[in-house]
Amino acid sequence: MSTAETTEIGVLFCDVAGSTRLYREVGDAVALRVVDACLDLAAGVVRAGGGRLVKTIGDEFMAVFDDVCATYDAAIAVQRRFEEAAPGLEHVATHRLQLRIGFHFGPVVRTTDDYFGTTVNMAARMTSLAKGGQVITTGALADALPVARRAATRSLVGVHVKDACEDLRVVEVLWHLSTHQTTVFSLMPAAPKAAAIPELRLSYRGRRWVFDEGNQSVSLGREASNDILVENEHASRRHATIERRGDKWVLVDHSTNGTFVTLFGAEEFCIRREELVLRDVGTLGMGQSVGQDRGNGLDYALTLDGGGPED
Repeated sequence: MSTAETTEIGVLFCDVAGSTRLYREVGDAVALRVVDACLDLAAGVVRAGGGRLVKTIGDEFMAVFDDVCATYDAAIAVQRRFEEAAPGLEHVATHRLQLRIGFHFGPVVRTTDDYFGTTVNMAARMTSLAKGGQVITTGALADALPVARRAATRSLVGVHVKDACEDLRVVEVLWHLSTHQTTVFSLMPAAPKAAAIPELRLSYRGRRWVFDEGNQSVSLGREASNDILVENEHASRRHATIERRGDKWVLVDHSTNGTFVTLFGAEEFCIRREELVLRDVGTLGMGQSVGQDRGNGLDYALTLDGGGPED
């Protein structure tokens, strides 16, 4: 009988999305070789980040880390490396294979060669919720991250964990936002030690607004009652709000068509009925891609400099 002990670790699952279709289309032998190549590449990144591979089951592996930040950083590093290597991997690009990653941190029961418990089960559930190319974790874990890492996460509204004893918040790690190649995942310089509240500066169709700590929220949409009237047929009447929460400004989408977000140095992505902590500078497209019509983009900037309202 193996000896069991309780410890706290980060648990990460990595799954090859699209593998079932691959087996059907190219046959077992070729598909197995391709899946193994994908997992080997991901496992190498995990080991380089201090992780330990526990087991591989089919098209998925489980790894553990001693530190919560190391778990987070490895998940990002795996997705980045896979995206970089995909064009050169057999059948990966042509069959649209991607990786799904889920992770959690907490107490586990450790035996000689495996780990068990709620933390392991939760990490597996996060992986099952992830789509190809996503990294998913829990809100509790995201809240425990340092500010620079937590800034690159967003809550997934309306996503729930099956059989959970409570209403569990599910969070996506936006690994694609940063162009920096180290484990520091931030789009802005290190924040000052004092929790200063940045001004929110908005610009839309030649008009400018400045919102500071005296403002709690800014409403955006097609209705005239909004703080900023959006003249765009793709926008909803009450499209979104930007809320001040402590020293952060948070974009909350309420719309049908979503808000298209371009952050500094990153590709455009869309949020729909979701929240996103705004950082640095960027552009928001209400209901449609800004790339389709630059005139419909609402530019924003967060600044710690002083200054009065602008007309």
